Amino acid sequence: MLATDEAEGVKTAHRLWATEGLPGELSRILPAPEHFEQGSALVTEEMTAKAVPCGSDVGRHVQHLRAYVDAGYDEVYVQQIGPEQEGFFDFYAEHVLPELR
Repeated sequence: MLATDEAEGVKTAHRLWATEGLPGELSRILPAPEHFEQGSALVTEEMTAKAVPCGSDVGRHVQHLRAYVDAGYDEVYVQQIGPEQEGFFDFYAEHVLPELR
């Protein structure tokens, strides 16, 4: 997630996508949206900060993606959590993707 302030980015990612930090297989077995909401209550901002690269640290974004590249993935999909969609894709095109090529 691109944010000029990493702490603010973590807050946004946690508010909108805390399910990223659900442990184990929970994100694959929970049967209903309300169960995801309940499970997300277990996820802290610190857990989100570890799971989602937030902010404009190019190295952190590259490191996060490099793990997938090194594992042999042919395709990796990225997304912006929250606003600043255009800025996110500009940031990746100009700074992150060149580091992975």
